[in-house]
Amino acid sequence: MITIKVSKNNLEKLEKTYFDYIVERNIGYILFVAKTDKNVITAYDNKKGETFKVTIQGENSFEIAENWATSPGSLPKKAKTQTEKIVFLDIDEQIGSDEVGTGDFFGPIVVCACYANHDTIKVIEDYGITDSKKMSDQKILEIVPALLKKVHYCCKIMSTEKYNEAIKKGYNMNQIKALAHNYVLLKLHSRCPYVKNVYVDKFSSEDKYYEYLSKLKPENIQSNIVFREKGELCFPSVALASNIARYTFLVTMKEIGDRYNVKIPLGAGKEVNEFAKKFIDKFGIDELNKIVKQNFKNYTEVSLKTFSLI
Repeated sequence: MITIKVSKNNLEKLEKTYFDYIVERNIGYILFVAKTDKNVITAYDNKKGETFKVTIQGENSFEIAENWATSPGSLPKKAKTQTEKIVFLDIDEQIGSDEVGTGDFFGPIVVCACYANHDTIKVIEDYGITDSKKMSDQKILEIVPALLKKVHYCCKIMSTEKYNEAIKKGYNMNQIKALAHNYVLLKLHSRCPYVKNVYVDKFSSEDKYYEYLSKLKPENIQSNIVFREKGELCFPSVALASNIARYTFLVTMKEIGDRYNVKIPLGAGKEVNEFAKKFIDKFGIDELNKIVKQNFKNYTEVSLKTFSLI
């Protein structure tokens, strides 16, 4: 990856040159993103209008940088051999968030926000980070503990008991997620107030997201968020948040399992239902109520079948 400064005139020419390759426009503070077979070129807004920052990722980044940089002579020689294993739409300073646990009958919901910048790309490559859904849980448990020492992040763990209370008060899943995302983003942003680009792995429309937060005071709402489906494949901050959230969820699930000396299955399939029935037989329905999301279809299936046998 190479970062260069480009004059307004050169930026216009750059945009025309890669016009057919532009895949995104006006994402937060990003003017445009051009993606070729070998490169991703991202141009950033500059309110002063004099020079603009452009990042280039890919095989021949150095050659492209030489063509467009305001001061080509200032480019580091080592850039000639740089290659990118992972290509994101934005690798500038940013905060991003993601969540896990929303599809699991057992266990909490975990939402994480993470800070990323240019240096984070190397961390991501070194640890082989990608979308947590594409990585094995074992791999996540192995790499994330060391990763936590290298990045800034904030996690919110919502226990099943808190979740069930919220559901009974009339909150839905997306509203709960929105409040949790807002919490971690605000918390982390307060530690990195200079960061402009904020990304969320999209789970609802932007209008609906802010509607969910409408009861909060304006100063308690993180604004200027860019919502993007599969955000973990577009932004390093979301990719990191995805993995840290998954790690935190897995650790919490193990702690819950250790409490009962059992291994709790993940997800919400038939295996989970079979386990839940056996759990009720051994520990009772009251204990199950403490560790499951009671508005899931699984709860009705398990509880009705269990009580019908009594």
